[in-house]
Amino acid sequence: MIFYLGHKVEDKIDVVTRVNGNKAKSWEYGYNEEYDVIIISKDGTLGDIFYVNGIHIGLPHVPTDRKKIINWDKTEKNQKWKRKEPPKGLNSKTQYNEEYNDYIEEEIERRKNGVYVYIKGKPVYFTGLAYYFYQWNLINIGAPTFRIIQNELMIYWEACKADYRCYGICYVKNRRFGWSTICNAELLYSGTMHNEKELGIISKEGSDASKLFGRLVRTFKKLPCFFRPIYDGNKTPKKEIFFAEPNGKRKTDEENSDYEDEALDTVIRWHTTTLNSMDGDAIFRSALDEVGKFPKDCRFNAYWNVVKTSHTVGEDITGKAMVGSTVNHLDQGGREFKEVYDTSNPNVRNENDETISGLYSLFIPAEYGIQGYYDVYGFCITEDPKEPVKNDQGKIKINGSITFLENKFRGLKETPDILNEELRKFPRKEAHAFRASSEECEFNINKLIEQQEHNDVELEEKSSGGIIIGNNDIERGNFIWKDGIQDTEVIWTPDPEGRFWLRKDCHPPLEFRNKKEKIFKNGILAWGPMAEDVGCFGVDPYNRDKSADGRGSKGAIHLSTKTNTSTLPNEAFILEYLDRASKVTIFFEEVIMAMVYFSMPMLSELSNEAFLQYVADRGYRHFSLNNPFKNYSELNPTEKKLGGAPPQNDKIADQQFYAIESYIVDHVGVSMDNRIRPKGYMGNMPFTRTLEQWKDVDLKNRTKYDAYISSSLSRLGNQRRQKKKETEKPKPFNPFPRYDNSGSKSIAI
Repeated sequence: MIFYLGHKVEDKIDVVTRVNGNKAKSWEYGYNEEYDVIIISKDGTLGDIFYVNGIHIGLPHVPTDRKKIINWDKTEKNQKWKRKEPPKGLNSKTQYNEEYNDYIEEEIERRKNGVYVYIKGKPVYFTGLAYYFYQWNLINIGAPTFRIIQNELMIYWEACKADYRCYGICYVKNRRFGWSTICNAELLYSGTMHNEKELGIISKEGSDASKLFGRLVRTFKKLPCFFRPIYDGNKTPKKEIFFAEPNGKRKTDEENSDYEDEALDTVIRWHTTTLNSMDGDAIFRSALDEVGKFPKDCRFNAYWNVVKTSHTVGEDITGKAMVGSTVNHLDQGGREFKEVYDTSNPNVRNENDETISGLYSLFIPAEYGIQGYYDVYGFCITEDPKEPVKNDQGKIKINGSITFLENKFRGLKETPDILNEELRKFPRKEAHAFRASSEECEFNINKLIEQQEHNDVELEEKSSGGIIIGNNDIERGNFIWKDGIQDTEVIWTPDPEGRFWLRKDCHPPLEFRNKKEKIFKNGILAWGPMAEDVGCFGVDPYNRDKSADGRGSKGAIHLSTKTNTSTLPNEAFILEYLDRASKVTIFFEEVIMAMVYFSMPMLSELSNEAFLQYVADRGYRHFSLNNPFKNYSELNPTEKKLGGAPPQNDKIADQQFYAIESYIVDHVGVSMDNRIRPKGYMGNMPFTRTLEQWKDVDLKNRTKYDAYISSSLSRLGNQRRQKKKETEKPKPFNPFPRYDNSGSKSIAI
């Protein structure tokens, strides 16, 4: 049962197929390609399937014999997790006595296969690690306190272990959530069960890894005798713990164990924080802690590429990594962690069916991890309860953790820098976790944050698997040619997964929608726009269906307006496209359709002649603006032929920065004066993905920030001065007209 991190999927596998498989116990642990389900059951059964962050996870079937479920004999009110003490008299000398056989066999079985536990009337699945963690992972303060959300984290981790396509988990840590303790538990759990394996620990500094290892050793010494192999070395290992021999009660059906007296020859050690740590070793499990705080000489994105090879043999993934961190400032290790995290999205895979990093990302909002906001059963108290509720510390709570956090953040609105830090420490969204500080952002960070918060709360920003999918001020869709005939009428087709994001109520008025005119200019006869005085597109094109690293290349399109007399808002971004079509020529055609629909020109980056050549060949050369900082006579032959703005031009790059900088000051976040907007008014910029790129852009390496490039080109295109069209001068009004009466009729003179 998963309550917080995902939702149940009813129709993934039909009931008959599932029941027949359960009878035969034929459901195998691992990724089932036929049904696209990661089965974490180890007893051959399959129960409920849950969708969690881009993957489907199949749990074991709930036992039909209720007596196999812990807490079966308790009333619903009393069904809480409680660690069970081992039988009296059981120790290293008596463990072989027959009276303890059933107990030890049951504990070994639960450690291996996991177990269901009734919690407040609900059967909750504990993986083998979770059971081991809550029952036997004793720390300084005793056994860990049971948390439903923590248990679900371990279910997700089990799916990462089970999936042969996955190298492990990449988790944005919540403070005081127990992640480091779970990592240590996994190292002991796996290290005391498997033969001839190497397991490693690394953290932001060697001293931190050493502390984690010290805690692991102390926990190891508290394990029950039947789970504690004999280890080689002194009583308090400092660098590594080597399991020279297994415990005599170790089961013969454990992986790679054919004889009870066979030595484990497994080692757990900590490593210094250097790029070559664990390089060349065959690592079975690695705990990579606080990777968002790695030093500059060991940037995590580079380190992961090194240690990743230690988890492979040929094309097979043979080891798994537990990657987790709170997020430091972006320029202090956070940016490199973000890069790995962003490429760990299970929804985005290469042709080998792996994520780009190989890991699976996971983010848990802060409201699920606030101490004091768990009830006596381990459930999170997130919403304000209808009636006061007692937490696990015996205190009465009248508010939930969401209200607690909102009150906390609201009280810091007058100190935006402190607010920014607190949001990063207690993130409710992925974007909060990776917030830049004011020193790291090229633009006004506070205005960008204000606008993001407005979009999140007031516009009810929606996301799926950590990816923003829209808000209440955006409609999504695609453009098509009417009846599929090019150069006729463009039609907008709403689609919740559409590539174009359009600000609501911002379709062009009929007076210029789908209007274009033939223009002969500079020796070229081509179509031109009718609403050049209203707005301009900015385009950052691409010219390959796939990029070098296997990812789909993206195109970026923005449309913003000038101060205009149409029904469209003034000085506003009204369209965003940050996506890729299945073929690059489809993207090219989509740009043309958008321009025709709005009858507005574009300023494109001249980094891709194929795109602008396509536009010209299709007869739309006069929709493509020229370099705004040159006269036509100063353009080179390519610029005259195609238009566009060369990306290597420093002057253009500087003006792109100034264009966005001024736009943010004037139109984003809360207005500080009455110069542009009434003081205190919030800006209207619903495109949060673009706000994120404005916040993160590195001007020294701006090529990967496609939204920044296209949005800034749109603003430059709007700043371009237009020549006024010559109009016929009106005749002067004469209140006393004169007439010629020489003929048969009077004629006005």
